[in-house]
Parts: sequence; structure tokens; C-alpha cells
Amino acid sequence: MSQPVADGQVGGAVRSGARGEFGGLIPVRPTTGTLVVCLRGHRLELYGQLKPFSHRYRLHATLCEVRRAHEACEPGARRLAEWAHLDATSQHAADAAPGDGLVLVAHPPPAGTMAGRIELRLDGTEVGRVTVTTCTPCQAATLDYVHVGAEYRRLGFGRTLVAAAVARAPSYRWAAPLPDGPVAQSFRARIAMHRTAQPCIHTRETTGHR
Repeated sequence: MSQPVADGQVGGAVRSGARGEFGGLIPVRPTTGTLVVCLRGHRLELYGQLKPFSHRYRLHATLCEVRRAHEACEPGARRLAEWAHLDATSQHAADAAPGDGLVLVAHPPPAGTMAGRIELRLDGTEVGRVTVTTCTPCQAATLDYVHVGAEYRRLGFGRTLVAAAVARAPSYRWAAPLPDGPVAQSFRARIAMHRTAQPCIHTRETTGHR
């Protein structure tokens, strides 16, 4: 009698995608309302769109047909015809997160602190994270740190992490300090948040600062 296949395994082998058997990495965007344009600005109602499924991420996706035609004629062009959709509000506890696909994993602040984090995992491996400090009495939040592994950049993972952070406190006043380094600053320049937050006495009390 054959044995059942364990979670995260395919045919008895651990799912890795290293050989491209589930497709390559494609851009990701946080789920929004009705799509109007593709990642290159083509209006989808004019040229049509397909609704594929990314087996690499285990997410639904959109494929712009006109952009795909352009990329077929430009082998060196960046691949932007297809992108996957990740619901930024769908965040799993660390001990209940799926072991495959692209998922968000939320870690609440440890006891006595105000800083939590959200990881972006691909097949159980962390590929990015965002650290956030929130204050419920002040209804304020600070986007402290966003990091995406070098091999996973320019795919929308960072903006997806930011959307996931905001989704946990959408009505709060958000701020994001300016980071160091040209790569981090280029990313920060695309985030519509204030540079500094209003002083928070609760944060000072928690961290021990006066």
C-alpha cells in the first residue's frame, strides 16, 4: 500500500522548486479591487487578460496578453506580463503557517514590548520581513525596518510586506523613518508615509527611555 504524501512533499521528494518544476519567480502585488491596468500600464479591458495560477507561489495571478506579446519580441525585457496576487490581510500564526507557497506569517510583539514583525515565506523559508512598532493608546504605528533577500528583490515583496503591516492597523497614523543606503532609500521613496511620528510616551515607557 502506498504511503500518503507528507505536507510540502511531491512524490516523496521535498518541494523546493529549485529545478523550476513549479514555474519561475514572478512579480507579486497585494490584492486590491478591480484591476484596470497591468504592471506596464496597459488597460486590461482593451486587450484582455488571463487568470493563470502560480504553482510556485500557490497563488492566483493575472496575465496581460499585450505585454506578453511585447516580451515575446524582446527576450531581454524584464518579465512583467504576469503577476500573482497575495491578500495582505491573510496572515498566519507561526505555528500554523502553510509549508509551501508564498505566505505571510505574523509574529505579535513579545510581552512587554511594542515591536512585532511579519515574515514573507516561500516554501517555508523566510525571504523578507517587516518590523513594526504600534501604540494602541496613541493609534500610531512606525514602519521600523523592511528587508527582502537580494535574490528576491524587484518582485514586489517589499511593497507586499508594507501592505501587510498597514493591514494590521489601517486606521493608525503611520510613519517610516528614512533608512541608510541607496537601495533602501529608493524603496522608501515609494512609501507614502511621514518621515517621523508624533512623540509617543508609551513607546518611551516600554523601551525604558526618558
